[in-house]
Amino acid sequence: MYRLIFFELGKIIKKRSFLLSIAGILFLNLFLLWYVNLPDEDSPKLSAYRAFEQDIRSMSEEEKQEYVEKLYQDIEGVCLVRDVLQLEASSFEMGEVFAEQMRSEHPGVFEAYYDTYEKDSYLKYTDSLEQEEALLTEIYEEMKKVSGYGAYLESVQNAKGALGGISIFASEETDSFSSRNIEKSASDYKKLENVEITFYPSKGITSAMGNHISDVFLLLAIFLFACGLIYEEKEKQLFCITRASVYGRGHSIAAKLLALGIYSIGVTALFYGVNLLFFAGTTGIGDLSRSIQSVAPYLESSLSISVCGYVIGSILTKAMVLFAAGALLTFLSMVSRYGFMSYLAGIVVVLISWLLYRFIPSYSSFNWLKYLNVLGLMKTENIYGGYLNFNFFGHPISRSHASLVALLIYLIIGILMSACFFIRCRTLELKRIELPVVLKPRIHSSLFVHEGYKILVMNRAGLILLVFVGLIGYWYLSGQEALSARESYYQSVMMQLEGELTQEKEALIDAENKRYEEAFAQIAKIEELVDAGEIDKSAGDSMKSRYNSEVAFYPAFQRVLDQYDYVKESGGEFLYDTGYLHLFGILGSGFSVEFLMLSICMVLSFSNGMSMENQKKSWQLLSATKRGKRQILCRKIWVCALGTCLISLVPWVCRIIRIRRLYPMHGLLTSLRSIPHYRGIRVSMPVILWIGLAVLVQVFIVELVMLAVLLLSYVLKSHMRTLFAAVLILVIPLVLKEMGFDFAQYCSLYPLYGFFT
Repeated sequence: MYRLIFFELGKIIKKRSFLLSIAGILFLNLFLLWYVNLPDEDSPKLSAYRAFEQDIRSMSEEEKQEYVEKLYQDIEGVCLVRDVLQLEASSFEMGEVFAEQMRSEHPGVFEAYYDTYEKDSYLKYTDSLEQEEALLTEIYEEMKKVSGYGAYLESVQNAKGALGGISIFASEETDSFSSRNIEKSASDYKKLENVEITFYPSKGITSAMGNHISDVFLLLAIFLFACGLIYEEKEKQLFCITRASVYGRGHSIAAKLLALGIYSIGVTALFYGVNLLFFAGTTGIGDLSRSIQSVAPYLESSLSISVCGYVIGSILTKAMVLFAAGALLTFLSMVSRYGFMSYLAGIVVVLISWLLYRFIPSYSSFNWLKYLNVLGLMKTENIYGGYLNFNFFGHPISRSHASLVALLIYLIIGILMSACFFIRCRTLELKRIELPVVLKPRIHSSLFVHEGYKILVMNRAGLILLVFVGLIGYWYLSGQEALSARESYYQSVMMQLEGELTQEKEALIDAENKRYEEAFAQIAKIEELVDAGEIDKSAGDSMKSRYNSEVAFYPAFQRVLDQYDYVKESGGEFLYDTGYLHLFGILGSGFSVEFLMLSICMVLSFSNGMSMENQKKSWQLLSATKRGKRQILCRKIWVCALGTCLISLVPWVCRIIRIRRLYPMHGLLTSLRSIPHYRGIRVSMPVILWIGLAVLVQVFIVELVMLAVLLLSYVLKSHMRTLFAAVLILVIPLVLKEMGFDFAQYCSLYPLYGFFT
């Protein structure tokens, strides 16, 4: 029996096509984990959570709370200074009135945090004020929630006490679902009074275990295995041999189902183990021995388990859901006479589950339909990390218990249906459905077109290129940005000054300069009065607040003065340069994420470009002469080069569209030296020529990546070996750089790709 189980398991997982499919799904899962967690202007990097976790690891709970509250208070003060300055710098008529109102509502805060804002010393974990605010606000809310766990338990018990107090006057209400639910909740939470709370950010563990992308891929993985258990033997008509006796039938279906169960546990542990490793390395998952109530989103759990217990329970529960779904698919594979029917039925089941989960509200009397279907059971964060009682004829039934009972019922139904049909059915045949041919294959007279058809269509490189066009476009164009107060001021001044220096422009600069000099002089006088003891410090801060608001924009005006000095000395022109600095990666996040996505695209698209001929053993025919082989290789390279060139231009187009939303980019024919960052360049050239050179260099670097992939494909002569080698050489160093190991970039072509930064 054991041999039969491992035979059924091995005949699927030892297939090269199956292993390639699972590896592709796993890689796609990892890629999407990274992609959906990319930072933008308002969300921090994953490494920021890891840095914060490392800082609080050795602190006590009281020290953690004080530390978080201090960070949150500081960032709130700095944000108030930012908001006040933005209101005062806006063209809105009531801006100054609202700014003054904000100051009066938070007395002394503007003065206390103005110097911190001015010196840019408020960034501890991120690269911008918006990201720092988002990070610390999220952590503060989580800390506030878990630190009040005792009060939460007390409120549950108080609700029961209040019910007992009114039962004298409304005894009929004690038999309602609401009253029974309150009593059951109090009883369930009573045992948690001694639970200890250990705070860590919840981002890592919730992202790893509550990832719906991984659940979808797991369902796809079980589809591949469950249908493969039956269809191969159907197609080759092997059931006439394997089902020769009733005894053989029972052992055969038992072995198939047990193999399915082993596979379900293994593939679930694989996917979620990879998820945990990814977030442990990038975000941090905290102490796994802490109680599940220490994770802020799981505070309402009534289970006395640790985070480690939650992880193990979630993996086993998801595996059993997959096993039940796989058993049902096995039955459908045996029943259906066409190969696509079981896949179609499985998709329908998943779709119905999604519709139930999506449209039935959680407070509905039929909410058990929402949570006890396939997708509802896959969301184990609700089963183990939440609390809900279903209303079954006026009696509260725990969601966690109902979920396990429903799962057991699904397992029994799936196993019995598969086993009974397999044992009793006499014919298991598979028919092929023949669809009318709409488009007949064309024989291309052009070798270039033929090789393009093979690589882009047959090898699906064109589809992969289109997918990455969408991913890059979404990453660049989906975010919403806003100008800072200083940048808004700098932009308004520079848009008036752009072009050659005139008397009117010089008068404007002199007027602004005098205004700042007077403000600095007044601040100096007030500080002298404070030092002399003629006025106290609080009064001095109040007097300086108006002048501080004016000089807050002086760093931006210094950029104007820098261009003014250069224009007077060299006779150049004024140019608003912020848009160009973002375009060349000098400001912003640079090109590392973009280059990583392009490298992955090259690997996935062209790793089979050369080895596809080896797999089909076509070189003997295609290379009858040296000239013929040389021409085929050249055409393959030209096809890949054309696709690479087009995909390499997509980031530039998206970047320009995104930048021009906020930053005008005029003066394309102006000298590059008008941009202060490039004044050290010896050769004088217009800005548009420098943009052209930057585009050519980056396209050339991506072409080199493509050529490296094709070379590996030609040398290794295997798609899988090429994928592994290309990822190891071209992708892993860039991934390590994104994880914070900056030295790894020097093992890649990124320093050349990001040369213009």
